[in-house]
Amino acid sequence: MNIRLKSVSFAAGAIALIALSSVAIVSRFASAADQPVVPPGLQKFAESAGVKIVGRIAPAPAGMTGWAAYKGQQPLAFYSTSDGKYFLAGTLFDAQGHDVTKGALIKVVGGQLSGGVWSQLEKSHWIREGNPNSPRIMYVFTDPNCPYCSRLWSDTQPWVKAGKVQIRNILVGILTPTSYGKAAALLSAKDPQKAFHDHQMVQFGINRVSEPGQMKSLNDSGIAPLENVDARIRKELDENQQLMSDLGIDATPALYWKDDDGTLRSSLGEPRNLASVLGLR
Repeated sequence: MNIRLKSVSFAAGAIALIALSSVAIVSRFASAADQPVVPPGLQKFAESAGVKIVGRIAPAPAGMTGWAAYKGQQPLAFYSTSDGKYFLAGTLFDAQGHDVTKGALIKVVGGQLSGGVWSQLEKSHWIREGNPNSPRIMYVFTDPNCPYCSRLWSDTQPWVKAGKVQIRNILVGILTPTSYGKAAALLSAKDPQKAFHDHQMVQFGINRVSEPGQMKSLNDSGIAPLENVDARIRKELDENQQLMSDLGIDATPALYWKDDDGTLRSSLGEPRNLASVLGLR
């Protein structure tokens, strides 16, 4: 379970689904040497929409060029006409109805997507719990008034106390009227780790025996919200919220971690099996 926020969507004009049944497909991959320049119109659109174009992908329809891109965590494919004046965005299917975009797209953007997101998470404003030297790191977008965040906090404590993981709590304040002030109070506390721990102890205690869907409001409990938030803390909270929006997250808690092979994983809400994420306690 998780707390739903205002939906975040990627609206980029008319996004077209390319359903091809009889269009010739070009299956040649371009080398780095003959990779064409991104058409100015597509580049301008990408910059205005916050889209990062990574490079060329194939196959593409005859007379068109395929481009791999991403926005937040969402891989995107674009197809531009040979004169560069028009482009489409969407998924390409061959005559047999097979998706020929997905594999090529992930191959091109996968590494940059994972590395870019992880770098953004590292640069966000968080409060750490657990062993700072633990190589196992989990980022959690959390709102001080989210009951499912406090439930997740309690469920992860065995791993935290055992020194098996460091959890970096990215504070946002968006759920209730006191969320922003509480998040500011936690980030600006003299001892943020202790303040966060004490706050979650109170919040979890309220819903210790509550069933999912019957969680009580946490708006009036826990740490006292700051009424006057200074410019530095306001900037940090706003940047955290912007990152949440950029990643397309519309609920808390939202979790990010890496598998043993370095693959970036995420979960909207608490995973069913934490041991599969955090390892043996």
